[in-house]
Amino acid sequence: MLDFLFRRGNPTNHWRRSRDLPLTATLDEPSLNGVALGSRFEHLSSLGRNDGSQLGSLCYFDLGVRVDHAKDGTFQGFAIVLADEEDEFQPYRGTLSWKRNPFDIHHLTRNDLASVFGDWYWMDTDDSESIAFYEFPGYEMQIELALSGAIKAIILTNDPLMADLEQRDAYNVDKAWPPHYDT
Repeated sequence: MLDFLFRRGNPTNHWRRSRDLPLTATLDEPSLNGVALGSRFEHLSSLGRNDGSQLGSLCYFDLGVRVDHAKDGTFQGFAIVLADEEDEFQPYRGTLSWKRNPFDIHHLTRNDLASVFGDWYWMDTDDSESIAFYEFPGYEMQIELALSGAIKAIILTNDPLMADLEQRDAYNVDKAWPPHYDT
């Protein structure tokens, strides 16, 4: 009974996870298992029923993945979780690619970001973490870093946080918007 109440309206309720689900995330043409941001959310049905939710995101704790859907039913964003201080998520064990090249994110640190992804638009650091914001045409990539420089999570969204003037003010951004995109 409680499951019915708490999961009412959850689009994943009838989804079934594919056996031996391979996980692949492409960061430069944002997609998860071949489903591009902006696609119909139900195209992610191979992930199966989600385990829980956080701040409106549907969580797959055992996969190390969070997914977001927009009110219009599209796939809005996802997070690849590598280190979870709350111990809810297992580390992501799928493959990642950037510009058609697979890479091992587990050995990447803050010092390596520019050599892989280029210069970030903005870096925010507080007492507990840093976040590198990368802005691309049609999407934003946020890389959450522990103070040690290790990557905790990579978030991709087609609803960029930095596009919001109030958010830029809150992060004390002093760069022009929209950013200049290298082509």
